[in-house]
Amino acid sequence: MEDGRARLTPMKYLLVGGAIFAMHFGGSSMIWPMTWGKESGSSVFPAFIGIYLTALFFPLLGYLALARSKGTFYTMACKVSTGFGKAFCSIAMLVLGPLFCIPRMSAAAWDAFLQVSGFSPESFVAPLIFSIIYYLITYWFIARKSDAVDKVSKILFPVLVIAVVAVIGKGIMFPLAVQNPKVYTVNAFAYGFKNGYATAELICALVFATIIIDDLRFKGIAEEHINSNLIKVGIIGITMLTLTHLGHMIVGSYTGGIFEDLRYSALYSAVVLKLWGTVGGAIFNIALLFAALTTAIGLAVATANFFQEITNNRVSYKKSAGITLIISAFVTVLGLSSIVELAAPLLDIVYPAGITMTLFYAFIPNLEYREKVFSSYRVAMVVSFIWGIYEGVLTYLKMFRINTGILEVVYNKVPLTSMGLGWIPITCTAIVISLILHRKKNRGIYNQIWNLKE
Repeated sequence: MEDGRARLTPMKYLLVGGAIFAMHFGGSSMIWPMTWGKESGSSVFPAFIGIYLTALFFPLLGYLALARSKGTFYTMACKVSTGFGKAFCSIAMLVLGPLFCIPRMSAAAWDAFLQVSGFSPESFVAPLIFSIIYYLITYWFIARKSDAVDKVSKILFPVLVIAVVAVIGKGIMFPLAVQNPKVYTVNAFAYGFKNGYATAELICALVFATIIIDDLRFKGIAEEHINSNLIKVGIIGITMLTLTHLGHMIVGSYTGGIFEDLRYSALYSAVVLKLWGTVGGAIFNIALLFAALTTAIGLAVATANFFQEITNNRVSYKKSAGITLIISAFVTVLGLSSIVELAAPLLDIVYPAGITMTLFYAFIPNLEYREKVFSSYRVAMVVSFIWGIYEGVLTYLKMFRINTGILEVVYNKVPLTSMGLGWIPITCTAIVISLILHRKKNRGIYNQIWNLKE
């Protein structure tokens, strides 16, 4: 304690960093890396480097960007314009919250339970009961915003660590088979880069950072130390996530010869059953349930925070949290495959602008005080968001078998669209044009002033 303000002890740094790890770990970050490892085989390490850049380094930049902006995800977006901020963030939070990511977590946990247990319910009653219990537990964790991070770090985080160490530790010490060659034709780094990009962990980092900032304030950390502490705990959390990704990928790289047709949750459950027998089934269920729960908790708090902020406290945190979980429960009933098919394209709409926002704030100090660069940032945000909408519209047109016509013809002519990265050349072009126009504008003003002096 100094000047009447609290400081984080090493243990508190570890626990808050552990909460960040747990919230990111989720269903996908737990399950996907083992499949990446299996498909990469003997090329697992080059693939991991690609994964690291887009699934781990990007989120770390997200914490840095939000710390440098000295605001929230919403206030960062509103610096483009208030209308833009409301539209962009509302879509992002609805996707991260009740329309996709939260119900995806509970649906994934339910599917994994069915696979390992062999239980085959004949009606909707069993999944409905599971969903109700799941969201009641989630609400208990988030009902008091000041306690949410502590509950995650002290209750869920230790269980996750034990389960993950059990799987990774034994899987590395006693490999299940030999490493096969990679099963894909592209180079391993490109495979890793693309699959890491698809996790969209960066957007989660931008909203989780706000939760951590609130928690640091609840802990009495002085305002001048908030941002530096956010970066430190962000590094701790993402480092833990990096180790688990690498560990799961190494374990998975030895499974290609024995589980050729299995992927994702099916592969993970088969591996833990092979490593630990019936105990492995319990480990898998507990780990996946807790992983899904931690991410749902983080996203529910972030969603409730956002709608409290955007309504200027007219909708309270508790009411927003309750509404978020009720909607999520209804969406969960659709099942995992339907949720992913119907809602996943919405995440692609906001992801390009989220990356653009992060890169500008992370790499350009005092962005808002650099007029020329900040103008380009605003243009880049609008263009990348419009491109995301364009891609989303195309995806839904194809989904409902509606003729895409000229829209798809134009889309296919843009470089990198085959990798889902068409927004990069479009946004970079917009930035260059913006800088050129800004320079010409300033030059014109300069010449006018010079002529007046003469």
